[in-house]
Amino acid sequence: MGSKEEEVTKSIKLPVTIDVALRNIKDAKIFAMDIGGSLTKIAYYSTVPFKKIAYDSIEAGQENESLEDVYELTEGARLHFIKFETKHIEYTLDYIQKCLLGSNNQITGSTIKVTGGGAYKYAQLIEQKLGLKISKKDE
Repeated sequence: MGSKEEEVTKSIKLPVTIDVALRNIKDAKIFAMDIGGSLTKIAYYSTVPFKKIAYDSIEAGQENESLEDVYELTEGARLHFIKFETKHIEYTLDYIQKCLLGSNNQITGSTIKVTGGGAYKYAQLIEQKLGLKISKKDE
């Protein structure tokens, strides 16, 4: 029989590499949080670059064009959802702060929508770490 630790149900944790979970946060235009007693959820909207085939530039019989000539770089929108245990909120806010400070993001100084009991409990921490005003919303 296993030890008592092995018998305990595993909890939801931030991934070992938080940078994977929040890889586009530096490009966030808007984000919101729902902070509960055990789980915190973050939803954010970001823009991401991607290559798109430029069908207009492809003509029949042009076989010796490089692949780069048939693609154009464009920007698309993406909605991201992340959940983690609320006990990791300070660590996550530190990571988000580091990402936002190192980017050309205009989100600092704006408002973030926060729901749940944590909207009240962590309001000062969020304002302090992220430089965002809190707009508390009832669920």
